[in-house]
Amino acid sequence: MQQKLTVVYDDIYLDWKLGPGDGSHPTNPMRAKLATELLVASLGKQVRVIKPNLKARAKRDLAALKQTHNPDYVDRTISGENSEWWGNKPSVGQAGFAMFQGTIRALESILSGKSKVAFNPQGAKHHARFDFGSGFCVFNDMAWAAKTLLDSGMRPLYIDWDIHAGDGVMHMLKGFGVPTISIHNAMGYPGDREMQTLDGTRAPKHDKAGHNYNFNVLEGDGDDVFKQYIDAAAGIVDEYQPNIILVAAGADGHTGVGNLGAIANYTSDGFRYAAEMIADKALAYADGRVLLGGAGGYQPLKETPETWALVVETIFSKVRQANVAAIKKGA
Repeated sequence: MQQKLTVVYDDIYLDWKLGPGDGSHPTNPMRAKLATELLVASLGKQVRVIKPNLKARAKRDLAALKQTHNPDYVDRTISGENSEWWGNKPSVGQAGFAMFQGTIRALESILSGKSKVAFNPQGAKHHARFDFGSGFCVFNDMAWAAKTLLDSGMRPLYIDWDIHAGDGVMHMLKGFGVPTISIHNAMGYPGDREMQTLDGTRAPKHDKAGHNYNFNVLEGDGDDVFKQYIDAAAGIVDEYQPNIILVAAGADGHTGVGNLGAIANYTSDGFRYAAEMIADKALAYADGRVLLGGAGGYQPLKETPETWALVVETIFSKVRQANVAAIKKGA
């Protein structure tokens, strides 16, 4: 059976309007819709688009969320109260819950065998902590995914190339033995001394005993530095040999000026290189299994959705081609 790419999307994602909710906030949820449309246009029937917020699963999904975060924090946020937006906004809280559900659906599609590769464009909210939101993130779906996979007896590895450090995932997975790799700006948000040098240098901040690996880039760095760290990350993946890879596929390192200004100079060549590494390692160790979330991206109408689509399609196509070759060989 030729497996399809699973993309989880629903227009409820467009209710993710942070700050005052008037469109002035750097995060524009339209990027998720556009990325989904690009993938469908390119891959056609090879894509299955599913909804995140299934009524029949709502209670179970809420229980999973409350196992991941402080239950009182969950209730307050879903009811409309969170520091990431202004005032009481239940629709934004419901959108945040749906985004978490999107990663639940994506992982279900992989574990059920329906897909090898699954993508939630509004997933990988990597700054969220146990009882507070941070950096435009309120519910940490990748921390949930990693813990769920551990409970099922699998060996997940998490890699994050968002230009902002994946601090929430690293801290929420401490003590669980899940390797986390983050490639991020040395000086920017979130200012975490365990992950970032904060002194204008590119020195790594690794804690091998804690399974945490952090590579620091500088403002303006391009594909040469990015590829160097992707190669280093590949070596870490080889060491751990995970049987599923979780990816925070942040596009906010893309060259040019975005809603947060100009931060780095990665191009499509660098992002494709990173995606090919993930596909190669997933095929080597994980039977092609890759769960992706969009994470950050602040050029929402063009570069961000194009980059997400490029990364996801590159990984899916390489995994699919390997699957087709294996079927032909066994025929």
